[in-house]
Amino acid sequence: MMKRTTLGIDLGGCMSGNSAYAVIEWTEKQARVVELFKEPKHKDHLSCSAFLKEVLSMHSYDAIAVDAPFSLPKTLIETDFNPPLRESKGEISNPYLFRYTDYWLHKHYGLRPMPPAGDRIGRLTARMIELLQDFHYHPPYIKLPQGKTPIYEVYPKQIALALGYEKYKDKDVQILEGFGITQSVDEHLLDAILASYCGAMILGKHTCFPPEEAQDEGWCYPLME
Repeated sequence: MMKRTTLGIDLGGCMSGNSAYAVIEWTEKQARVVELFKEPKHKDHLSCSAFLKEVLSMHSYDAIAVDAPFSLPKTLIETDFNPPLRESKGEISNPYLFRYTDYWLHKHYGLRPMPPAGDRIGRLTARMIELLQDFHYHPPYIKLPQGKTPIYEVYPKQIALALGYEKYKDKDVQILEGFGITQSVDEHLLDAILASYCGAMILGKHTCFPPEEAQDEGWCYPLME
């Protein structure tokens, strides 16, 4: 069975201390934890950026998976962009608030991610986009000192649903036991572990790759078992 080492990141605000990281070697669904850790609180933007860069350079990864938007809605950037029609009611159908990938998650899983430019998550989107630019992102790869590495946007709540867990943060013990992990973790480390798992599964093509409608707007890779 193929082994894959992936870095899962639950990206939080720069000074929150909530960002969590999981470096795990996966053999199918069984995990060998290399390292689990949280990001310390920072006082300024430069130390936040430096910490993220250090994390990406500390191991060799087959893939990196991050719970944070990689992009903004294309209509906010390209004024002549004509987005595809969305068969939905409510704000999720607004292409100025949500990307097609957000709409896709809503349509197929009943989920509604937070708007990438919204006040709650916009700072994470900005932090992620800066990181991608620093490492010369050409989807799905970034250039790390240890070599070109794929990096994927993922959504832990969708990953848990695909694994059969609803209200998954109440099911943390079952999820961890299913992976063979004995450590006790908080909700942010749980999300990082789920992201790491999804990264390994994406490499095995257990996902839906960007459809034509996404039109290079950015894609949140779902776990499809």
